[in-house]
Amino acid sequence: MGKRAILLGAAGVIGLAAFSGPALAQEAEVAEEIVVTAQKREENLFDVPLAVQALGAEQLENAGVQSVAELTSLIPGASVVSASTPGFDTIQIRGIASGTTGDGLVGYYIDETPFGVPNLQLTPPAGMLDIERVEVVRGPSGTLYGQGSMGGTIKLVTARPDTSEFSGRAQLQSSSTSDGGDNLSVAGVVNIPIVTDQLAIRIAGSYDELGGYAAYDDIGTLGLDGEDVNDFTGTNIRATALLTPSADVDVSLMYWRIDNEQGAFNTLSSSVAEPTILGFGRGPGFTNIDMDLYAITLNWDLGFGVLTSNSSYVDHTLDFDLPIDVVGFGPIFTNDSTFDTTSFTQELRLTSTGEGALRWMVGGFYRDATIESDICFYIGACAGPFRLIDTAGPIDTTSWSVFGEASLSLFDGKLVPLVGVRYFEDERSANGLDRITSLTSSVDAEWDSVSPRFNLTYNATDNFIVYLNAAKGFRSGTLQTDSQAATADILLGLAPGTTQNQVDPDELWTYEIGSRWQSPSRDWLIEASVYRTDWEGVQTQFGALASIINGGDYEITGFDLGIMWRPVDGLTLQAVANVNDSEITNAPAALSASLAGVQNGARPPNVPENNYTLAATYERPLNWFGGSNLSLYSSYAYRGDQLDATTGVASDDITDLTLRAGIDVGAWRFEAFALNALDEDSAAVVAPTTASVQIPYPRRVGVQIGMNF
Repeated sequence: MGKRAILLGAAGVIGLAAFSGPALAQEAEVAEEIVVTAQKREENLFDVPLAVQALGAEQLENAGVQSVAELTSLIPGASVVSASTPGFDTIQIRGIASGTTGDGLVGYYIDETPFGVPNLQLTPPAGMLDIERVEVVRGPSGTLYGQGSMGGTIKLVTARPDTSEFSGRAQLQSSSTSDGGDNLSVAGVVNIPIVTDQLAIRIAGSYDELGGYAAYDDIGTLGLDGEDVNDFTGTNIRATALLTPSADVDVSLMYWRIDNEQGAFNTLSSSVAEPTILGFGRGPGFTNIDMDLYAITLNWDLGFGVLTSNSSYVDHTLDFDLPIDVVGFGPIFTNDSTFDTTSFTQELRLTSTGEGALRWMVGGFYRDATIESDICFYIGACAGPFRLIDTAGPIDTTSWSVFGEASLSLFDGKLVPLVGVRYFEDERSANGLDRITSLTSSVDAEWDSVSPRFNLTYNATDNFIVYLNAAKGFRSGTLQTDSQAATADILLGLAPGTTQNQVDPDELWTYEIGSRWQSPSRDWLIEASVYRTDWEGVQTQFGALASIINGGDYEITGFDLGIMWRPVDGLTLQAVANVNDSEITNAPAALSASLAGVQNGARPPNVPENNYTLAATYERPLNWFGGSNLSLYSSYAYRGDQLDATTGVASDDITDLTLRAGIDVGAWRFEAFALNALDEDSAAVVAPTTASVQIPYPRRVGVQIGMNF
């Protein structure tokens, strides 16, 4: 099924390439262009020769997207690997998935500032507060965005301060959760010009409450039972200042404070029919995430090029207490861990401007980051005798890279070859204290990589492009504790000392052919791409202690499709879809003997074979209240099952129906909505060894009132 669909998709891409007849050569009507910065320069989205999406603020709000993980329903080939709580989740794009430990496989940017936690695959805890758009690059983008962008890059573009006029927005949302608590969200934005056309500040803030839906069942009989224990509160405050002292220079300063608190995980016991967390006398646990982000960005137009500098400092903390139900033992274990990360980054690049045939970019990047880990995995009490892990210590990483790209427009712009390359070096050290044995350990490692990209674009007409893209992705290796390495030897039946603290890097190559066509009237837009990825030395996570080894290779073939159609005035229909055919090869025999989900010829864990989303938006002016505007939105998303690495057991297929209706009356907007309207409660993620599942958030029905001023 998967291979046939991919072959049909390839034929479709080739068919689009052949379909460049007279109709495509007509002059296109003037329409609003979507400008993106996916290639680190401002470009019309249609002209970018990559598999890239731009999700605008209105589309995000219509779909009810409130976190980075929830973006996956809008991205072909993307899915959630794990979603314990907003900001403590992991996603994959195009089959590039390897658990939750190790450096990220998707690159994240907030404007020009990178986000990443060493040795953990976390998404930013940011909500969609005052986000202008989200840009998604599918496929490796390490040449421009660095190591870790193997599956793709997600960039949150925040709204820019306006130096010309005062404005603002306030919003109140109330909803209820099916068989759960009530929810509340309050948000506001104010834009204040200080010096007209030269200095402005923009302040955005929000407070969110989710009432929770899971019960806690204390089998320790200490009276700690509770309802709706996974309630969530999130506070976001962002302040941005923009200074434009001249037409050639602008400087922006950003501070973003995020504080997320959840009274438990969204990880439930699979042995209980209702959404329930089992524990043994310590309560349901908690998850606290906070982040302070400071960034300053300079853009200086030198005439021949734009010099861009971004300096950032990120302070991120993940603190959680998690009861764990292990098959054969019961919910008697607890993981109490804290990870404090500080990261300083500096990027400097020069990007050509002008209308010449040659376009180029050169730059350099530096990062100094430390993650302080404090991990205790125990029975009863962490200070007691039944500690399986009790370790603390930092992992330090200092990396730098230089990168560049150049393209040349040939034959009056019809053919544009591009070559890019990034050279990367990373020095890491880990120093750990095992508080059970009082032993200390230290390990150092150095890694480097050359990551090229080759692209050839054929601009058939103003409305039709075809591109070939080949790019390498690279991820630094992993440093793990003695306990993790020793546990790997036990689980795999290897001699003690076989598994090392230092896990080698993994890398991949992706080869892709894609096309993009729009009708002269802009009523049709069709995008299609076929890709093949060869991923070597995959860093594979397994076991309760998240041990890691290089667990073989993946061969991935897939097809992406995106369609937009405006059949009548006011109605927009959209569809995105992906078919993915993946296979494990060269898996170590010891790993295959231990993990049923890691077998040669099998589908890799945490990767669905297909997903799609269908959406419709309708807008119509009305004569009510002296003039108003009606808007209706609906979407239906489907994601196929995903396999568990340890057992090979499949999750369920997941569906999601979203409905929204709104009316604008002057400066006011009134909306009603239903998220997960069908109340899907099937298992989106399964982990049979730890008797746990994760389900979609239950149905939420509510209203929203907003006002612009």
